[in-house]
Amino acid sequence: MKKLKKITFRIVLVFVILIPVAAFAHFIIFPQESRCILIAYSGFKKEGRLYFNTNTSPAKLDTLKTLIEQASLRVANFWGRKTANPTFIYCDTEEDFKKYGNERLDPATTQYKLGPYIVISKEGVDLDIIAHEFSHAELYTRLGFYKMQFKIPRWFDEGLAMQNDWRNYYSEDTLQVRSNNFKNLPDVTQFNRGGAFNEGTHEQVMLNYMAAKHAVKNWYSRQTLDKLITNLNAGKSFEEAFK
Repeated sequence: MKKLKKITFRIVLVFVILIPVAAFAHFIIFPQESRCILIAYSGFKKEGRLYFNTNTSPAKLDTLKTLIEQASLRVANFWGRKTANPTFIYCDTEEDFKKYGNERLDPATTQYKLGPYIVISKEGVDLDIIAHEFSHAELYTRLGFYKMQFKIPRWFDEGLAMQNDWRNYYSEDTLQVRSNNFKNLPDVTQFNRGGAFNEGTHEQVMLNYMAAKHAVKNWYSRQTLDKLITNLNAGKSFEEAFK
């Protein structure tokens, strides 16, 4: 009995020490994701699943809620039904977006640790941008963190999200002009990780997004997408499931 008590005490002691150390290390390495996880303990106000700075105007909140609902309907129509129920964090200042989004100051981004959390900047209050991020959240919800992080290549993740992003400067017509009638497309399928996909000039990165959108568009049907998800969840690699 005494031996069992000693073992139990040591196990409890390890967890008491290990959990705070692991949490601190996670915050140091992934500060934005950590803050998203702890958003309920921040000074942000909450309405439904939307968190926002107390300085956010009622008119901006009404606009955000409307756009989130419209984006939800767009994603549900694309997938057949919506399964994601992300948390939204609206950052009315650049400082807040650096805390919860990223240092690149993208118009919006999605965090996945215990998520999904969609972080929206002032520039991200746009139906196409929110629908784009909602699409990331939908894919995450259907696959889970591990497969999303380690099986899905960046080009496919972005190309799929771009199907619900209808901004004119990412359109097929724009790509046709930029690529000499689709003859000079970058090989985006080599970009498995985000760093390479987002490297280069602003024009080059935009072209990557357009080319990824084009590649997925030529592959997509609701049946092929459903089959991809089923095969990935059954343990197949992305290459097997995609083909």
